[in-house]
Order: sequence, then structure tokens, then C-alpha cells
Amino acid sequence: MVQNMKVTDFLGKRVVDRKAIEIGKVDDLIIKPETAVIKGIVISTGDFGLRRTDLFITPSQIEEVGDYVLLKNEKSDIREVKDSDFEEKE
Repeated sequence: MVQNMKVTDFLGKRVVDRKAIEIGKVDDLIIKPETAVIKGIVISTGDFGLRRTDLFITPSQIEEVGDYVLLKNEKSDIREVKDSDFEEKE
């Protein structure tokens, strides 16, 4: 049985790909306000600065959430965040 999770428990959680390679931490959630549904999750791959890259995943790409967020994909299959990820599509 899956238990509910608070956003504060989810933010900062380490993310690993399907090969158990750590790719970053959960940095932000993109939520559709009218339906309160999570549209996407932003993963930060590094600290602030030139080496930081933000990646975008959808909830369907998550295999399991426990001590880590385990993804169904490999890191190479995950794309960078685009401005359009934050825009509402009609």
C-alpha cells in the first residue's frame, strides 16, 4: 500500500536511474493548479553554478519512491527542463 507523502519529504530526495546511478535531487514540482495534479518534477544535477543542469521527468517515469526516487529510465533518456514545461497548454 502506497502512503501519502508530503511535498517537504519529496523535495531534496536523491534520484537514481534504473541502473542505480545517482543523477541528482528533486528540486521542484510543476503542478497544474486547477486540478492539483503533478505535471512534472525538476531534478537538479549539481550545486549552483556552471555545472548545474536541471532535468525534467514526469510522474510516469518514476518506478518507486523510498529512500531514493528510482526512475524507470537511464539518465541519458532524461531531457533538460524547457521553458515550455512551465507553460499551460490549451
